[in-house]
Order: sequence, then structure tokens, then C-alpha cells
Amino acid sequence: MINVPYLYFFITSLVVGILVYLFFNYRPSKTEITNKLLLKNLLEGLDLELPEELKALDNSSTDPHKLS
Repeated sequence: MINVPYLYFFITSLVVGILVYLFFNYRPSKTEITNKLLLKNLLEGLDLELPEELKALDNSSTDPHKLS
């Protein structure tokens, strides 16, 4: 039969592993502006009409060709 301290160690390390996994994969890392820029680029790529809010965004900071 499995010794009890090994069982506690296994369960504790499993819980810590799950918490680390959730922390690195489900943290909010994108800002609202980044999401809007991604949406603007997607709509422009599909040749769809942009809403007024997205037309006002300046996307020059994300375009490497425009940086000098």
C-alpha cells in the first residue's frame, strides 16, 4: 500500500502544478487597445467596413514598416 506522506506530497504537487498552469495560461495579458487593433487589422484584411471607433485608432506603433 502507498505510504501516506507520499500521497500528501503527490496531491500537494499536483495542486501546485495546476495552479501554476492556470496562472500562466489564463491571466489577462492583453489590453483593450490591443484587442481593438487586432479587430481593426482583421476587418481591414477581410475588406469589411470599420466602425468609427476603430477608424480613429492609430496603428502606426504596431506597424514595423512605418517606424524609422
